[in-house]
Amino acid sequence: HRDMCIACSGSSWILPMYSTNSQFNIQFYNFVKSKRFDRRGRNAYNSSSYEAVAQRRRAGMENRREEFLKTVCQIYMAAVLVVLPLYYIPGNGYDKLGDSKYYLYRNISLICMGICLVVQIIVVVKSCLMEKHRRIEQRCLMENCASVGMYIRKTGEKMIVWCREHIVVTAVCLYGACAVVSALCSPYGSTAWTGEREWYMGAVTICLMVGGFLLAANYSGQCSRILYLGEAASVTVALIGLLQKLGYDPLGLLKGYIVGDWEYTHMLTTLGNNNWLSGYYSVMFPLSLALFCKAVEEERRGSSILLGVSNTLVVILLFLQGSDGGVMVASVALWMCFWSSRKKTKLWEAMLFLLTGVCAGMLLWGKGMQSLGTFDILLQDGIAKRLAAWQGWILLAAVCLLFCGVHHVLPEKKKRMLRIGVLYGSLVLAAGTVIWYILKQQGSNFAEWGNSRGRLWQMAWQGFCQGDLRQKLLGSGPDCFSGYLGQVLPGGTVLFDKGYFADSIFTNAHNEWLTTLINMGVLGVLAYAAVFFTVFRKYRGNFMTIMLFFTYGLHSLISFQQVLNAPFLFLLLGVCEAGKTQEKLYRTDTDEESIEIA
Repeated sequence: HRDMCIACSGSSWILPMYSTNSQFNIQFYNFVKSKRFDRRGRNAYNSSSYEAVAQRRRAGMENRREEFLKTVCQIYMAAVLVVLPLYYIPGNGYDKLGDSKYYLYRNISLICMGICLVVQIIVVVKSCLMEKHRRIEQRCLMENCASVGMYIRKTGEKMIVWCREHIVVTAVCLYGACAVVSALCSPYGSTAWTGEREWYMGAVTICLMVGGFLLAANYSGQCSRILYLGEAASVTVALIGLLQKLGYDPLGLLKGYIVGDWEYTHMLTTLGNNNWLSGYYSVMFPLSLALFCKAVEEERRGSSILLGVSNTLVVILLFLQGSDGGVMVASVALWMCFWSSRKKTKLWEAMLFLLTGVCAGMLLWGKGMQSLGTFDILLQDGIAKRLAAWQGWILLAAVCLLFCGVHHVLPEKKKRMLRIGVLYGSLVLAAGTVIWYILKQQGSNFAEWGNSRGRLWQMAWQGFCQGDLRQKLLGSGPDCFSGYLGQVLPGGTVLFDKGYFADSIFTNAHNEWLTTLINMGVLGVLAYAAVFFTVFRKYRGNFMTIMLFFTYGLHSLISFQQVLNAPFLFLLLGVCEAGKTQEKLYRTDTDEESIEIA
């Protein structure tokens, strides 16, 4: 236009307009703003450089988002692994301890996951605004039915491939989805969402567990320091419990109770009931042993000694706490460590020293409790008292030291033969013990087995058989075990008419699988089983995960989900998923570098 003058001075634009056609002026001004000209009037707009700048901007925003979410994830992991086990309200003792721990877990989870969700929404909105032209192209492609069908088909194929590559994530999400569907169809209202009082294993808690898994799987990254802090917390918990067994109560948790109360023999440290303690260590003890084995293999002497002492204290507590489940967890985990070290001389000898320390510690703690007068007061009748009074610990310690010395001087080939022989001999001994125990129970009443666990199992199966099709498929709703059985069985889930548990209503079957069968039906059991199956399939090369698979899996047969074991399990599985993803990315980068070099 002859009445318009455009002058360029560096990067500043001066655009005086003299035309009487205002609409033309506006259009031309917008055109000039969107383009760039040199002094000769040629278009100097470089679309590729503009796209490169946009990509760098997106990459920077993505990096900042990743770092922020990793920080949030590490805070969340520290709160769950470190703060939650040690948390208690001073002055309350064991009163409402389960409630206070659940509220802490729920609030921390909602805050951290809410922050992550808000950040993700903001990033998605910004990405949509920055890539508006791509959405326009996709809209144009979807204007005809053929393109719509092709788009849906390709999206479905991508989802199938993604699910195959992330089978554990898929299984965990299916488990959470089953919990939500079961709660939506439950006739028990808010109980299916929040759970029973003092247990709180409703759909909300399950969704938070799934959210914790996804958070750790995507953003846990290099979290070794958090894992070591979690190990320190578990050792602190064990030390408090062992001091309580000697009659010292450093935190005043037993204040208000008198000798002879049920709490004196069954409540321990900052975790509460010994069943809760066993469930907690069914997750944390495999982590502790894995860290010890790693330190030994990397020849970090100081860390090996420190972690060895820590594991020794944990095993002693598991032997003294009174629950058969805790003894089973310790025994299975230790045997698996010996099995994994069958080809590693240094690790095998380190495990022998650890076992020697356990034997010496059990002997000292048993003698200490007898001399301080707490043996009959703080040990309940059963396996704990028998183990504390057993005089064979000193002989077993001497055998371990002798075996370690003989093993040290043998040639390498004979060392391996000796290790394999000992391991298979221990398997035969364990199998013989199990067979003897089963034969011993033949003449007894199964309903009374395991402190009436047998009766609970019978009641759960009877309630499942009496349910309709919806109940069998979807269950009564998460944590609605007692509500449902109270309707279909006479007397509900009340097992005892006298004693400490007189008229108490049991909210689970003390078997996670039967409890899930009642609460979430067959679909829930299949989804929960899929989590374990996919974990074993994908992480079978990860020693800690396999050990966790067996310890938690076996303990789940005689115990229950609660806020001190199931959230820890899903969180550590998320860490394993993150490690597997990083390993895959590392292999991909290495392959690309090899191709470039070639």
